[in-house]
Amino acid sequence: MSRKGDHSSVSSRSSRRKRESKSTTDSSLMKEAKAAYALVARDIKHDITSKKQLASALHQAGRDPSQQALSQYWTETTKSLSFDDFCKILQQLKPTSGDDLMKAFRKIDVNGDGFITHSELTKVLTQKGERMTAEEVTTMIKEADADGDNKLNYKEFCSMLMSNDEKCKEKSLRRMDKRDRRQKHEKRKDGSQASLKKAESTPELRRVNKTLPAVAQLKATISQPENLKSWMHVSSKGCFYFDESGKITSHQYRLQLSTKTKVWLTARPLNLQQSTATSNKCAIDTTLYVLKQTDDTLKGELVAHTRSKLQQKWCVSCELDAGTYRLIPMTSGCRLKQRKDKPFSRHPLVEKIGDEYKLTKDFRNALVDIFDMVDLDSNGTLSRDEFNMFQVRTSGEGIDDDAWEVVEENFELKKGELTRKGFLDLNEMEANDVEGDTDDLWVTLRCMGFSEDLSLDESCPFIVDVFTETGTARMRSLPLQSGGVALENAICSSVLDAEEPQILKKSVDNLELVTYLGEFRTTTVIHNKGNSKTQVKMNCRESENCACSRPVMEYTMAVPGGQSLVAHHMMPRDENKSWKPVFEEAIIS
Repeated sequence: MSRKGDHSSVSSRSSRRKRESKSTTDSSLMKEAKAAYALVARDIKHDITSKKQLASALHQAGRDPSQQALSQYWTETTKSLSFDDFCKILQQLKPTSGDDLMKAFRKIDVNGDGFITHSELTKVLTQKGERMTAEEVTTMIKEADADGDNKLNYKEFCSMLMSNDEKCKEKSLRRMDKRDRRQKHEKRKDGSQASLKKAESTPELRRVNKTLPAVAQLKATISQPENLKSWMHVSSKGCFYFDESGKITSHQYRLQLSTKTKVWLTARPLNLQQSTATSNKCAIDTTLYVLKQTDDTLKGELVAHTRSKLQQKWCVSCELDAGTYRLIPMTSGCRLKQRKDKPFSRHPLVEKIGDEYKLTKDFRNALVDIFDMVDLDSNGTLSRDEFNMFQVRTSGEGIDDDAWEVVEENFELKKGELTRKGFLDLNEMEANDVEGDTDDLWVTLRCMGFSEDLSLDESCPFIVDVFTETGTARMRSLPLQSGGVALENAICSSVLDAEEPQILKKSVDNLELVTYLGEFRTTTVIHNKGNSKTQVKMNCRESENCACSRPVMEYTMAVPGGQSLVAHHMMPRDENKSWKPVFEEAIIS
């Protein structure tokens, strides 16, 4: 009897656990459904009125049905779907698992090495099943190919896709929670049901039009830790340059922390000592984004960025876990721009004295500035790695063993590294080798950002400092590269996740335009909640005392479905005056 009773009790507990588990699952699904639905229909009381809205809501809930599957739920006779209809569809559409994705990729992976070439993947995705365009495939591949070797590690790619689905659902939930808190606050504030309905209604569309105070009159909102001198300190120089397409590139860094610790991060423009450097480089904005690197993501997750300013330093105080981080510097492009006109004068670089060619004083000063820009660890000499980065930047080719051996044998070294004198002598030798011809020397100067009057106007050196309260920190500089998708995503995340009142939001159809109003810079991000690409025309012409990251104040941009892109940044032209960033948008298609 007792054994039978025990068995009955166990069976009862098991059944109860199953019911509780099912209840928890249903509750979780309901919450995800509400968050995803509300992002598209604005409220669960409203119906979804198009197939595009249904696809967008399903995507927000972590589902990616094929067009064929979607057509089963939205037929030719469907006019609208309610929230209850949406929940039933969610229950029927099971999320794609990582195993499902891996099985699909293994069918394409002929030799079973875990990689698929870009050409193989492009062929499959553009010619079979529901075909993607070549442009869509190229964009997807660029995001996934972390090392640029034209091969796709599909295990990492699958992990990234699954991670993106989870992040999509988490972001939907965060936005719903934030909106609920705001609505509750409005209800308490007004004390009436009418005010609640007003808070839930669609906000009236308006121009972003706000006057901001003069930057020079602002007081610092952050201070460095009092005991900073006792913290561990690592630093490195870097530089912003323009690549051949006109995009800004820079050095990036890999930071390793041995333990969880408080961190003080700063980034600031570097004022060079020689007269060749322009005097306004201190005005260049230098922001640093910190991405946590993990095994299951290719781009990393934004964990911090330098938002506040202390004199000329852009700073952030945060706490970081032990692990590896990627530091991506960014300048908005509001002030660092490509030159439009050539200078009237062209400085001579060499002069002939007797039978030899000597470097002119102005050119030597420019080379000293270049040396300081390339000396990333600030130890007064150039390591082989630093000299190699200089060679790649100015000639497109690295320095091999034979070439470095020539440097070692002919020019002054200190502890195996090239001294400033050795660097100057090397350039003077090159001038004599070509009998005073300066074409190659001008190539070097232009690549490093110098104009023909030897002013530094198309690059901006900077320095990154990392202070940690406990443990050890190691920072390694990486080759010059654009921030790419990782930086774009980091900027978008920093804006979309910002709290009011620092942001202004506008909603137009499936687009959400969010503007972050910083004390020193504004950033506008466009989030496309739909599935198809949308063309948006932006007009910033009525802005006052504003420099824009775009080359013109009126422009058109395309925002792919389900993605967020940076529209523009704005900064004051004159920091002693108030400034008013203004923009209006118009959807073209």
